[in-house]
Amino acid sequence: MLVAVALVAGGCARRAPVAFDSPDPARRIDAAVRAVEHDDRTAVPHLIDMLDSTDPATRFVAIHALERLTGQTMGYDYASPEPDRDAAVDQWTEWYHSRTEAEPPRE
Repeated sequence: MLVAVALVAGGCARRAPVAFDSPDPARRIDAAVRAVEHDDRTAVPHLIDMLDSTDPATRFVAIHALERLTGQTMGYDYASPEPDRDAAVDQWTEWYHSRTEAEPPRE
């Protein structure tokens, strides 16, 4: 799967600094690829947000990054109709909130 992520990202690693909130899909994809490369689980909420993108490549990379970081897909398919994707995003959101609420606060 990482090969697929790298192929879609094609050359993004040479770009300027990245941000998940960039309006440029290539920069968001680059951020997702870097999160996987660095096993950065703090990126999970950003990746969940990317599942709602109108850009299919962004959704593709986001779900594969989430799978690499969490081992799960929640049945999300980047190419499914929007209502099906929305239901899976809701599952991702619930999963994330249940995990973060269960973690004790850091001191």
